[in-house]
Amino acid sequence: MAEDEDNQQGQGEGLKYLGFVQDAATYAVTTFSNVYLFAKDKSGPLQPGVDIIEGPVKNVAVPLYNRFSYIPNGALKFVDSTVVASVTIIDRSLPPIVKDASIQVVSAIRAASEAARSLASSLPGQTKILAKVFYGEN
Repeated sequence: MAEDEDNQQGQGEGLKYLGFVQDAATYAVTTFSNVYLFAKDKSGPLQPGVDIIEGPVKNVAVPLYNRFSYIPNGALKFVDSTVVASVTIIDRSLPPIVKDASIQVVSAIRAASEAARSLASSLPGQTKILAKVFYGEN
């Protein structure tokens, strides 16, 4: 069991661009597990039936998981290495002016996002002032 966890952590290393996919999958499995445990606890009179069905499902699912769990990690590593190769080729072939332009666009988007955020946070106070002006002070 501890070896499986070490093996999975070792497989997760080296993902440069797609590490978030493993994080999302882990989050989804954890959330599903929590929902399942909650539903199992709240099953009331169905609890014995859930317990009876759970045993055979585990007997089938655990060996299948152990046999095929390496496939998604291998596929993810392959896709990540393809993305790394593509980014490297694009980075080498793009002229510096395009790279500078993309940096400027990203910084402009960040500035616009900050401006929108500050505007949105100041709107509630300004709408109260406008309401007092249009509808009179109460």
